[in-house]
Amino acid sequence: MRSTRTRIGVGAALAILLAVALAHPAAAQRRSREAEQIIRITRQVMRENHLMAAIVRVQRGRRPVVTAALGNTMTNVPATPDMSWRIGSIAIPYMTTVMLQLRDEGKLSLNDTVSKWYPRYPNADKVTLKMLAHVTSGYPDFIQENPTFQAVLLSNPFRQFNQQELLRYAFAQPLICAPGQCFHYAHTNFIILGQILAKVTRQPVATFIRRRILGPLKLDRTASSQTAEMPPPVLHAFGFDRGPYEDTTGWSPSWSIGRGLILYGDIKDVATSAEPILGGRLLSRSSRRQLVAPFPTPGQPQQPFYYASGIIVIGNWRVQNPYINNYGGVQAYLPGKRLTIAVASTVGIDGNRTDENVSQVIFQRIAKRLAPSDPVAFPE
Repeated sequence: MRSTRTRIGVGAALAILLAVALAHPAAAQRRSREAEQIIRITRQVMRENHLMAAIVRVQRGRRPVVTAALGNTMTNVPATPDMSWRIGSIAIPYMTTVMLQLRDEGKLSLNDTVSKWYPRYPNADKVTLKMLAHVTSGYPDFIQENPTFQAVLLSNPFRQFNQQELLRYAFAQPLICAPGQCFHYAHTNFIILGQILAKVTRQPVATFIRRRILGPLKLDRTASSQTAEMPPPVLHAFGFDRGPYEDTTGWSPSWSIGRGLILYGDIKDVATSAEPILGGRLLSRSSRRQLVAPFPTPGQPQQPFYYASGIIVIGNWRVQNPYINNYGGVQAYLPGKRLTIAVASTVGIDGNRTDENVSQVIFQRIAKRLAPSDPVAFPE
């Protein structure tokens, strides 16, 4: 059922590599060796974890080291690098970048409270935009630790949810802590932040993401879709959420992080956006620092692993690690080396029946090979 066939782009890319090899043969040989090692690492992780497919792209600056697709999207249908997949939380730093742009433009303050726009939400006069971005609001999630919602979702995974439904499920749960007093990952924060930014910009979320992020960065294969529809070719996802191994590609993504922020893309777009987004290139110097600044919570010393403004900071790495409807991904950037690693993966029939994101394992091993002085360790 699984294949380790590799599809690497040719044509123009081959011509570029040939020109580089003639001009700088030693550098070209080094990149070729790195590309082979990256593919070997990916294959090994795929075997160990029984993955159906894995797509990887590694860049140094804007120069690709390798773009490769291994395994199958469906039985006997090889995966290819240009396949669309659900990129999930990779969209969150797109939105927090817009929030910081609006701060730079003087249109909002990070200390503005939710009550300025939505006074009826719980703790609206105490929860700030900064808390929403750092998920320290104390708001509960509508899906995590919420068996009622999970049962509704799995009973009909094709159901379309609207944002107010999701917030009702969230706020039916007790608040986790007082605002700013703890970190608790909840999709609730991003739905509310999106609603607020839509009011500030007077544009739907999908519109301001397209105009401020996707357009300027020329992410032509990335777009918003509230339904499961994605442009072909499509990477298929599979999982065991309801017991049997089944294709989950067509499941609705509407339960996740808010209307307009539910994006699909391909591996090239994910890698292309890593440096400008995770590196803060679209922001002022002050907002660039704020993008990765920790939000201190009482009694918790700063850790090498923390959640910044929509970005996971692991040592010197900046990361997003989406997992939605059995699409596992990683977008990672190491500023000191201008190194980008992007990964997408799907589960095979003999794969792990948990929600483990095996793309993280691929990323960690590639990072260890390419940047051994900057180790990556996700918390247990």
